[in-house]
Amino acid sequence: MTDAAAALNPQRILVVDDEAGIRDGLRALLAKEGHRVEVAGDLEDAIRRNDQQAFDLILLDLHLPGANGLEGLGRLRRGASPTEIIILTGYGTVSSTVEAMRKGAYDVLEKPFKPDRLVGVVARCLQTRRLKEKVHLLKGRVKELTATELVGQSDSIRKVMVRVSQVAQAPDTTILIEGESGTGKELVARCIHEQSARADGPFIGINCAALTESLLEAELFGYEAGAFTGATREGKEGLFAAAEGGTLLLDEVGEMPPNLQAKLLRVLQERSYRKVGGVRDLPARVRIVAATNKNLAEEVKNGRFREDLFYRLHVITIRIPPLRDRPEDIPLLAHYFLDHFGRQMGKALTGFSEEAMEDLSEHGWPGNVRELKNAVEHAAILCPGGIIDESHLPKWDGGAAGGGDVIPSETFEMPSGDRSLRSMEKILVTKVLQETGWNISKAASRLGINRTTLYNKIKLFDLSRDRDPVGA
Repeated sequence: MTDAAAALNPQRILVVDDEAGIRDGLRALLAKEGHRVEVAGDLEDAIRRNDQQAFDLILLDLHLPGANGLEGLGRLRRGASPTEIIILTGYGTVSSTVEAMRKGAYDVLEKPFKPDRLVGVVARCLQTRRLKEKVHLLKGRVKELTATELVGQSDSIRKVMVRVSQVAQAPDTTILIEGESGTGKELVARCIHEQSARADGPFIGINCAALTESLLEAELFGYEAGAFTGATREGKEGLFAAAEGGTLLLDEVGEMPPNLQAKLLRVLQERSYRKVGGVRDLPARVRIVAATNKNLAEEVKNGRFREDLFYRLHVITIRIPPLRDRPEDIPLLAHYFLDHFGRQMGKALTGFSEEAMEDLSEHGWPGNVRELKNAVEHAAILCPGGIIDESHLPKWDGGAAGGGDVIPSETFEMPSGDRSLRSMEKILVTKVLQETGWNISKAASRLGINRTTLYNKIKLFDLSRDRDPVGA
């Protein structure tokens, strides 16, 4: 942690050692790093202080007057968010180290140790604790939000949740759900169904773009025996019959052929339908929810969708925002999916590193929530356990998974003077940083290097976002 960061977010550390010189030295060293430090000379004093106010980290001497530091580990690591502990010992043995780690110690340092080593271990320990707390907070928030099966805390997704609750109270009203592919239109439809008085009935969905016109008609309405070549002798019930008492989702309704649009309009107007080859009207006791990734109003203007059907579907409209418009929901969704895949795969996946979460937050997500789910599944498969880091995530190419971005040749000019490799590399790195608006993840992807390497090159070439080092 830098001095500036520590000043904004000082960590509480307790040093427990029976030697006054070590206590005072560690207090001065850690206070210089920006931490708030207290000291205790024995185990009972340490427990008393920790009970009064929780510490983020305790540096605990293994050999204390009248007590063994290992005996106090359990008493010091109580509560929902137990304090991290680093053991200090001048008599380190393999058995004592193993026992300390088994009881929850973060690390064991043997005296004498160099100040830089202690500062480094403390910084890593506190970073791990912050990640654990962030994961704990996000998991709690996810649990709270997923009571409705919709995950998010952005204003736009909250508005969707409110609208879902409102329309669920009108179990017969037709609903139109609009949104890009992958935003979760079917999930919203299911939420409406499960919160409505039709929840005990079936929920059935069909993709109108997946079948030919004749097959789609037969699936929706069913058919009488011998209605067409290949029809079974017994005939078949359609989805309107199968969904009776429940909800029928017509996904990608904008792809429905004109002839079927007319028949769907009749169902909405008359609340009845006929089987293919039938002569008798049958009641349509279902709620119809239609979903589309197209702008149906534009489709009407262009003559590709019936205007009268549009207005029949357009009673209540729910628009689902794309993921790029609600980036604050990405951490919640990522942890929600990670928890799901962790349980599914039997892995102890505890969260994401700061770099991995930064990569997820900076990606454009053209495939929306579905793409994010796939990315988390990809990472869950590659990660053996613990924290997901950026190496476990897929590589994105221009917003999609698959590889590094392409640098257009016309954007790079050869220098007229110094043409050394270092000079040309500096120009290239600077150009890519400028093109990406200094987005480190995107720039590193375009250059085909990792973020750490890019940071090193920025330092090597003395680059800064506030000035143009190449004089372009």
